[in-house]
Amino acid sequence: MSFNTIKTKTQAERGFTIVELLIVIVVIGILAAITFVSYNGVTQRASTVAAQTAANTVLKKAGAFNAETSAYPTTPGALTTGATGESYEVTGITFTSSELTEAPASGDDKSSINFYACDGAAGVRVSYFDYSTKDWVAKTTGTCAATPVPTYVGA
Repeated sequence: MSFNTIKTKTQAERGFTIVELLIVIVVIGILAAITFVSYNGVTQRASTVAAQTAANTVLKKAGAFNAETSAYPTTPGALTTGATGESYEVTGITFTSSELTEAPASGDDKSSINFYACDGAAGVRVSYFDYSTKDWVAKTTGTCAATPVPTYVGA
């Protein structure tokens, strides 16, 4: 066996260098970070759409309540309790009683909204949490004045 064959055999079994392994680890880390950020953005948008849909549903049901009873509901119970089978019955939506400056708790249903009757039963205002902007958004129906909603101060 000559020296050249031993040298060639050793070079063929050499494997990866530490620099090559570090480059692969860095690339995998970058891809994981991009995936994580994208996933968070998608879930925030999905949560916002769920809350927005719930708010729109309540406003439409409040309009149906007004069409049938000639007055807007003064409590969310008018749309849930005792409304079974009515065109304005609301199901699958949670009405919260939290202050507008608090974000919904992490375990809360994304279709949780705040319900406010306007003065003189002239309309309804609902607010939902926008998970992308971390702020409350108010929507109204009827002749309800769009009163400003406090800004969420949390993280």
